Amino acid sequence: MTSAEIYSDILDYVLHLDNPKENRERLEKVRIYFDTLSAKEVMNLVDDVVDLVEDIEKAKLIITRLLHSFSNSINRVYRNFDRSIAPIEALVSVNDEINEILATCSSQLKNNKAPQLPKEIKSFLLDQVQKLPSLIEHYKIKEYRLFPLVERYIEKHRCLSIMWAIHDDVRSTISLLISQLQIDDIPTSALNKTFGSLFFDVKSMIMREEQILYPVMIDSIPRNELLSLDDEQYEKGKVDSNESKEKYSNVDLITGNPTVGQLIAIFNHLPVDITFIDSSDRVVYFNTPEHRFFQRSKSVIGRTVQNCHPPTSVHIVEKILDAFKAGTKDEAEFVITMKEKRIRILYKAIRSTSGEYEGTLEISQEISEINKITEDKRLLDWS
Repeated sequence: MTSAEIYSDILDYVLHLDNPKENRERLEKVRIYFDTLSAKEVMNLVDDVVDLVEDIEKAKLIITRLLHSFSNSINRVYRNFDRSIAPIEALVSVNDEINEILATCSSQLKNNKAPQLPKEIKSFLLDQVQKLPSLIEHYKIKEYRLFPLVERYIEKHRCLSIMWAIHDDVRSTISLLISQLQIDDIPTSALNKTFGSLFFDVKSMIMREEQILYPVMIDSIPRNELLSLDDEQYEKGKVDSNESKEKYSNVDLITGNPTVGQLIAIFNHLPVDITFIDSSDRVVYFNTPEHRFFQRSKSVIGRTVQNCHPPTSVHIVEKILDAFKAGTKDEAEFVITMKEKRIRILYKAIRSTSGEYEGTLEISQEISEINKITEDKRLLDWS
């Protein structure tokens, strides 16, 4: 058999992993090839699953079983990649901290079989779990820095959408655990179930990162690009207009001709986040106010907006863009609560004077204080 025929047979087996009982014949046909697959080939299989299986939950199940099938091959050499690339090594060191916390929690759960855990044990576990949200901030580094780089250099990269979906699962599970550990009479069985989900998803993610994604990235992406992951990403405040080589050049805006530097300052002093995507759905611009609600990095420029959203919300993005392009809608509005703040998110279709769709402007604004305003304010009340 040719390598293409072998791959086709393995993919056929993989696509039926949601129904193991009816997949035994396919398994016997391809089992001999399990231990020969490389990280890149496993990544390609995951890509094909995401491409061919529309239901993301079904795709996640298949991919989990896929990784189990090929675990011997994937884990043949632990952390089989160049450890001298500082940004990657930093992500790996975070995984070590996460693993240590999970191991500590696991030992506590194994040693306490009472129907309800003692208060001091729950307090200890809560303290451990509350360390995780800051550690899994590295998921955002992956989503907003690593993923764009993978999309640029690795043709088959649909596995990233599954990774993002599992990131969201982990975030939700941690939030649930923090809530459960503060309930006085929570059954130990309920905690064990939630901790089990957390252990499974986090350890699976670490394996996907270290045994598949990072080795393939290091083999496929230029070293200087990988090292650039540590560069300033415009996440912590305003872009200084002095960074522009053209800051003194004037721009004719019909109603005025501000300099480039003045325009940068204007956009960055607006009390809103703005992001503009063009008619091809690619990100063209975002401002960098001092306190941005939604993280943006310079690597997002040129990226499709679909790849900038978690897979669970991509269908909403597509629905909005389809309506804007068809001319049936001009706005879409959402209001969410984020860290006790109320955020209004408005999407506006940008059209030419002839009505042709030219892109979409996303505007996000914190409205908690605005909602409190009930009376006119006509006097200056500086103290």
